[in-house]
Amino acid sequence: MPRPDRSRSALVDTAAVLFRRQGYAATGVNQILEDAGVKAGSLYHHFPDGKQQLAAAVVERVGSDIERRLREVLATELPVTDIVDGWIDLMAAGLADDQRDGCPIEPIATESVNASAEVRTASAAVFDSWRRAITDRLRADGWPQADADRTGLALIALVEGALLLSRIAGDSAALDAAKTAARTLLAPTYTAR
Repeated sequence: MPRPDRSRSALVDTAAVLFRRQGYAATGVNQILEDAGVKAGSLYHHFPDGKQQLAAAVVERVGSDIERRLREVLATELPVTDIVDGWIDLMAAGLADDQRDGCPIEPIATESVNASAEVRTASAAVFDSWRRAITDRLRADGWPQADADRTGLALIALVEGALLLSRIAGDSAALDAAKTAARTLLAPTYTAR
């Protein structure tokens, strides 16, 4: 059995924290290498295109972890409104612990619009996977496809925007308001066929 490559994992784990807390541009390759305890050769062995390829790997791994957890909770019998409330509460708790924390994708995604097409594409795919997870649950609850698609997209936009505003303001007011708005978005009820 091949041994796991700890240097690749250390690079992705370290970069994920630094990008989330500092952003893409403010995080240098040397800081990632130093914090990860990895030599530059390992970075370029695993990520020949350097920082932007590493950032895309961070987005893909962290984004898929969130999608998996989101799908797990959406597969339960809990109402979607309660799931979204819990998701928002989790974000508010994270910000209360450390104001530098927020969505692990947003800081990279926002900067990638101008910095890296590869990272922008990975970020767009991740956000869409989260939308699809919500849409799939709404469809299972009997929502028409178009309504489920719009509502899933609106929920992602609402939660991400509220997280950004709360992070900037240093308080959870926008996240608290998002809970009420999410309940309004989810108010239409459809019966499963």
